[in-house]
Amino acid sequence: MAPNAPDRGYSLSKVTGLFVFAATCWVLSVCGLSMEGGLLIKAVFVLILISGAWGYRSGLLSVSELRALLSRYGRSVEGIFIGLSLFYLVIRFLNPEIFWGEKPMDLTFLGFFVRNHQLPPQDPWAAGSPMSYYYVGIYYVAALLKLTGISVSIGYNLAIATLAGFIGASLYGLFLLITKRVWFATSAAALLVLASDPELLRLIIFEGKPITFDTYWASTRVFTPPCFFEYTSWSLLFADLHAHVIAIPFTVTVTALAALVFVGSNDRFTGHGIALRCLLGVMLGSLFGINTWDFISFGGVVGLLVVLASVKPFWEPPRNQDGSVNSSEVVLVTLFTRAVALVWDLIFVGASAGVIAWLYQRGVNLKQAAGWGWVVDPEFNSFHMYVRVLGYWMLGTTAGLLFLGAKKIKLLKIESALGLIGALCVMAVVLAAPLMSVARGIGNQPWAMIAYCTLIVGAAYFVLWSLGESVERKFAAVAVAVPAYLVIITELFYLIDRMNTLFKGWMAVWMLSGISTMLILFFVGSAISRSQSKRLKQAFKVFVALFVALHLVGTACNVFATVILKRVPIRHYTLNGTAFLPDLPQTKEDAQIVAWLNENVKGMATVLEAHGDPYREFTRISMYTGLPTILGWEHHTRQRGLSAEFLTERKKAIRAIYSSDDLALTKELLVKYNIDFIVIGNIERANNRPFQSEKFDEHPELFTKVVTFGGTSLYVTYFSRYNKNYKSERPS
Repeated sequence: MAPNAPDRGYSLSKVTGLFVFAATCWVLSVCGLSMEGGLLIKAVFVLILISGAWGYRSGLLSVSELRALLSRYGRSVEGIFIGLSLFYLVIRFLNPEIFWGEKPMDLTFLGFFVRNHQLPPQDPWAAGSPMSYYYVGIYYVAALLKLTGISVSIGYNLAIATLAGFIGASLYGLFLLITKRVWFATSAAALLVLASDPELLRLIIFEGKPITFDTYWASTRVFTPPCFFEYTSWSLLFADLHAHVIAIPFTVTVTALAALVFVGSNDRFTGHGIALRCLLGVMLGSLFGINTWDFISFGGVVGLLVVLASVKPFWEPPRNQDGSVNSSEVVLVTLFTRAVALVWDLIFVGASAGVIAWLYQRGVNLKQAAGWGWVVDPEFNSFHMYVRVLGYWMLGTTAGLLFLGAKKIKLLKIESALGLIGALCVMAVVLAAPLMSVARGIGNQPWAMIAYCTLIVGAAYFVLWSLGESVERKFAAVAVAVPAYLVIITELFYLIDRMNTLFKGWMAVWMLSGISTMLILFFVGSAISRSQSKRLKQAFKVFVALFVALHLVGTACNVFATVILKRVPIRHYTLNGTAFLPDLPQTKEDAQIVAWLNENVKGMATVLEAHGDPYREFTRISMYTGLPTILGWEHHTRQRGLSAEFLTERKKAIRAIYSSDDLALTKELLVKYNIDFIVIGNIERANNRPFQSEKFDEHPELFTKVVTFGGTSLYVTYFSRYNKNYKSERPS
């Protein structure tokens, strides 16, 4: 699908291969086929291998071409993939605990999907209720664990590390496509995965903060509360296996595929071109189920690149008798050619994306977003805040555009004047959003930020797009303009809520800003290399060295803060993220319950345990087994669209089962929520008073004690299929 890519798409095949494998498993599950036993998953994997061998043997890539490709790109592609994966794997080995933050919730999801064999799924933190969350990314990770048989507690840490390799490989493919330089693609991809923001060094140098986890945490809490932003390397170090983190390699790959369409638009009507556009559409549509925010952001990126892709005219316009070209004929040829090409691209890219997004919508069961509007004055962020987050990218982009623009201004030709007029038109489009905000009576706009972003968009058009520059520079112009425009949109407008709009929208801002900055510095370096000025070359080398050093020093501090963090009494050097459980007095007995359930319950079962505040000890059994529970962390279940009435009803049911002496009510609730196991430990006794301990031991018609570890016991209900005396009284 990528014959025009220097490496024939080798670097992009990693994420694409994962997508084809896992998405196929997902589609088969949605169609009603069960993944139980792993046979179907293995069959899909083997089928992909056979398809690859068939494609190779049928002449898509000859033996000599394959050898040449591996000889030229193999070490760099595999080096960036394995190198970044091992780097983050070592960090996970030194600090492997799946503990604190939202890692327990992510582990719940991962364990649930390894257990789960049918779709659409229930919500593991609201057993029996349909899941209303973009879970497909964690499903992909679970599909790999099902294929390999790796345990969830180890697979979690492996997934975090491998995501870094996937991101790096796809960035390599994108940079190689635009620059054709292996050395640059390798170094730029690695730097972008490892890049840090300026805030960390500002806190350390100017505020005297020590290099600790608290400083590392504070470096992402820059914006006006409740907004914040967690960039790529920070997220990989923090190790939350969230949807927005899993989505990163897919968004980079989608961008690279769109870049292939953009720079190789002349082969759009070939078989390769059609296949590429279908793949782009399907992967773009899949973002709807992986991380819906990215479907919106990168849908705009793909749409812009497809619409702006160059089109070769179908015929030359006729000339007048004196040899001149009739302007109206030129316009007719151009408009007709572009219209046909745009319709053609929309048929394959748009239709493929629409079909897969519709399919994911059915399988994901997302509820309609509630809430949208304009941001008001107290919620605006200052320009200084943006510099503290995007400062390095802003420095590189601004300096690069100024350097390249200075050379163009000297030309002072008619083409330059037309380029300036075009830049002003583009800037006017960017200013439309803030002017609409002002028209609504919203005052005190963040004008400094708006002015900067507007100027950057105009400069990118003038310097990189106008004057008939190369298609690679035009791609860089789009890569500069989109994040600048997104900054304005996410600052002035919110969807669902202010926090998620900025947090999730800035995942695209950060990645596209990094990509565009790297490309601009490459173009600057290429221009300077042709210069005769040794002083200019030396100054550029110093600038690049400082630019790289700032990023890497910040990341080194982040790595140090992460590795020295000790949240458990005994440090384990392992990839098993749950190895710490037996070491904590409050979780020692729970660890034994978890081990028993993981050993004896292979499929699905509903577990009843104590409910309480998020980020604390509650919902711990579900977290480490993947088994659904009646109610998990309330804040997160509310975010997934569950109503207050629904949550209140479940909280009352949990309390009634533990504290009510009404056996009829207890039996009714056990059947209603299909409860298989009941956990009784110190947490349950302390949070459900008066606790009816006698009820569970004196009524074998309802409960059977399975196992006891210290003060924690596990009961199986009479209605559970895991009870040896199973007698179904469940509702149909």
